[in-house]
Amino acid sequence: MWHLTMQVKKAYENAMRLFIYESEEAWTDYLAYAKENDIDPYKEKKQELDVIRDSLMSYLPLRFHTYILDSTLNTPNVPKHVREDFLRWRNEQEQLFENILDAAYEEKQKTLAYMKSKAREVFEQSLHDAKVVSIRRTATQVVLTLDMAGGFTAKSIIYLTFNNIKSELGQVVPKQFYIYDELRKTANGFALRVILDCPEVEWTIEAEELDAEFYYRPKTYSDFAESGNFAAYVQTLQLENGLIFITPQCKKQVVGLQHHAPFLIFEDSHLNENEHGVFVDSIRVADKLEDCIHFLHTDTYEDPYAHFSEPIPIQDLEEAALGTDLELKVRAWNTMYANPVQLTEKINQILMQMNPAQGGDMMQYVFIRHFYNEGILTAELQAKFNDILTE
Repeated sequence: MWHLTMQVKKAYENAMRLFIYESEEAWTDYLAYAKENDIDPYKEKKQELDVIRDSLMSYLPLRFHTYILDSTLNTPNVPKHVREDFLRWRNEQEQLFENILDAAYEEKQKTLAYMKSKAREVFEQSLHDAKVVSIRRTATQVVLTLDMAGGFTAKSIIYLTFNNIKSELGQVVPKQFYIYDELRKTANGFALRVILDCPEVEWTIEAEELDAEFYYRPKTYSDFAESGNFAAYVQTLQLENGLIFITPQCKKQVVGLQHHAPFLIFEDSHLNENEHGVFVDSIRVADKLEDCIHFLHTDTYEDPYAHFSEPIPIQDLEEAALGTDLELKVRAWNTMYANPVQLTEKINQILMQMNPAQGGDMMQYVFIRHFYNEGILTAELQAKFNDILTE
């Protein structure tokens, strides 16, 4: 039996649809704001409720229906005990959904031990907000391609391959978003349930084998993703990192880079641009070369921020930490953060030249407290940054 279903997701979303201020103070603030901005608060709240009135009547408990029908449930006029009852009920629905997500997560954790290493690595991380690029099928196999640009992983493209399909319910289409999942070990292999959005679908697939393949963005991607200078971008790439050109229509290994068109050489073809667009063989993959920046991936993860961890020599720390060059400043403070005991004297010298930040400077807060916890701050500096240390 699955913990995660479309029914429980919809129940949670429906419970959260109607916004209600939770305290008398919040209502007072809202009414004051409405008066200041010449807003009729009761008319506004009635309009908000009218938009979802029919659905509220279908999923809210009967005891709230009177206050939906008279348009008072989301206003200050609803009796306090009714508002508190509604908020309690809504919190219970929220907790119920969180419990279901926790149960689905625990089920997935139990399944990881049975998986191949790459598939296990994929599901150890979140696939939330991945975008479906394509879904390819044969009689016994399904391959799902996910674009992770909006997700929560360093991976850029992920392939999930289901071999020897045992069953499948629901339909996945390109451009849907992967929202929630539950993974199970079964007698036949593995089963995956996914709740997708745009359009909303519950998809369940069981297969004998579940494999995964994934790639990353080259480390210079963010420098060129917006500017669109494809020719300059290509010159920053490294073949030894295993370059792959991936579009919804094709996937090609890059075997050569050039300083001029066609720029990318594949094993059996190349990139070609003409007045009709950009092509790989006869396959049209983009309107213009600049669009192809987003199609390049690498086998090897390259941390685009690794240079910020490169240490600054001790003799240059003070100038870098107090200077205006942002990259040098970040590297200097990272150097001190990583070596507080060895650099105690230098750290104290630098901090003596700084004034306590106004308005809650998070960087200063983090570093001062770190150095304090390491026991390296002088009594004078502890007094100077007392406000941070006592927060």
